[in-house]
Amino acid sequence: MSTISGARSRPGLVARIPTDDSLPRWRAWVATHPVGGSLLAGAVAVQFATVFCIWFRGFGLPQLNWPVANGELILGGPITAAPTAAVYMVGELSHFADGVFFALLFALLFHPLVPLRNTLLGNLIKALLYGTVLALVSAAWWVPAVFVPHHAGFLSTSLGWKLTFGIFLWHWIYGYFLGTVYCPLPKDARAPGGGESV
Repeated sequence: MSTISGARSRPGLVARIPTDDSLPRWRAWVATHPVGGSLLAGAVAVQFATVFCIWFRGFGLPQLNWPVANGELILGGPITAAPTAAVYMVGELSHFADGVFFALLFALLFHPLVPLRNTLLGNLIKALLYGTVLALVSAAWWVPAVFVPHHAGFLSTSLGWKLTFGIFLWHWIYGYFLGTVYCPLPKDARAPGGGESV
């Protein structure tokens, strides 16, 4: 327990200063454990983004069920309106692993290259930029070349602007959660007495 004044304090007038702030502790841990921090951030980000993409229908956007899409590609079955449990489980495992390992690539390759300070806002911007890069790859290559060959058009726009927007929105949601969980402290804030501004 600390007091506001280091001098003699009267009993009952002791002011407690919180010393256990979990956010800086978490951010310091992520800074010294980038692999573990990024894998955990990837698990959180891909899970939340996947849940949101299934809810897209409630916002007038097409439902982007990436686990089913991956499962149908892996198992080689036809794209159906009612996928089997095997299609979903195989696709979910693949999709979840992809999201986790893309987070690892973010932490080890992309994050250090973006010349922004590791503030909360700087980390979030880095992750949203990364999500945009992944969305461009998905809309420009994955959907038109792998999932719907020869029918999707530039940035998948032949499938409708809502689908293209949904692809970008999904990856921005992924980036948001990735950047808020994988948020290492800057090096100068890790030393004792080091501070940081947002």
